[in-house]
Amino acid sequence: MGKLKAIRPVVVLVTVCAVAGLLLGWVHQMTAPVIARAEEERAQEAYAELIPEASSFEEVPCGVDGCVAALRAVDESGTAVGFVVVSEAKGYGGEVPIAVGFDPEGTVTSIMAMPNDETPGLGTRIAEDGYLDQYVGKPAQTLEADSVDLISGATISSKAALAAFNVAVESFEEVR
Repeated sequence: MGKLKAIRPVVVLVTVCAVAGLLLGWVHQMTAPVIARAEEERAQEAYAELIPEASSFEEVPCGVDGCVAALRAVDESGTAVGFVVVSEAKGYGGEVPIAVGFDPEGTVTSIMAMPNDETPGLGTRIAEDGYLDQYVGKPAQTLEADSVDLISGATISSKAALAAFNVAVESFEEVR
């Protein structure tokens, strides 16, 4: 009888854990497609913000290290109206992703910072309105640190944004 008394809590605990695990697995299975669809919709909205004249975006294979996604923006007739490249580079708190819109000739038409884990109030300043605007209008050419304004106190993050921009340029040259 003593052994049974000692085993009973273990059996109850294992049963509770197994049921909880099964329920969590089921909830994950049910919500994963909904979450993926919502993330894709947010990405499409961001792409449309970068190149508003596009009616759709076609993924293009890109082999450049740091290129997260490369897309050809097309209008209603299927004509390419630009490209969107999502790229990233290592910052202080992790990867610093940006999305860059290029016109077909290679001029930067728009740029936006994607969510990142940089230090709030410092590294996250690359996402503030105005900072990335310095890249708009530039040709698809890699830039050096002395050709852009870096954020004082957040040099690692702003250099990561510059490196991600250069990855985007290299990616654009590959996929155009």
